Amino acid sequence: MCTYRRTKGFDQVCEEFYETRIPVRFPERHQAPNLEPQPEVRPTNRAVVLRAQEDGVALTWMRWGLIPFFHKGPVSGWKAATFNARAEGVKTAPSFRDAFKRRRCLIAAEGWVEWKGEGKPKPKFYVAPRDGAPICFAGLWDRARTQDAGEIESFTMVTQPPGALSLHDRAPVVLRQEDWARWLDLEAPVDDLLTTEPADLYSIRPFHEVTGGLL
Repeated sequence: MCTYRRTKGFDQVCEEFYETRIPVRFPERHQAPNLEPQPEVRPTNRAVVLRAQEDGVALTWMRWGLIPFFHKGPVSGWKAATFNARAEGVKTAPSFRDAFKRRRCLIAAEGWVEWKGEGKPKPKFYVAPRDGAPICFAGLWDRARTQDAGEIESFTMVTQPPGALSLHDRAPVVLRQEDWARWLDLEAPVDDLLTTEPADLYSIRPFHEVTGGLL
């Protein structure tokens, strides 16, 4: 999978977390950022993620495409494709294993986009929970000090085999509300979350139906 969608504003994100009893502590509501909708988030875009802090979760913007802490060169010098992290190797891959142990995050999203079929460009399809339930994608984040951009925070999306979905050979690890706190808890077991595969709980629609005709 290559892109995803996030259109929720700050208040909606907060409400979804309050329902799980995980308060969003930063920024405060009176300092709420203007979260412009992102109809299609692409690799290297800045996007909204949530990470744990002592008394709740912090909402922040990060670059999609993880640059690990040990990279000391320029941003362009990091050549590895780290937009996605395979769940099967996330505990052992050098670029991800430290982040998996210490820096898990939630990626704010409503669904993801896949290309399938013939033509140029290929038809685009949107995959999202059939019941419209709130979700986040499982993510990892890191912080590197680069030569050209200084300190940069970035994230990757954890992916898994697609299960019943046949649009692509990978799919994001989708977390429902009841699993958000556990994913952020670094002491909690999460292996079962990495093996859950999407199935008939998801709807597949032409992307232009979701975006009002925009491709």
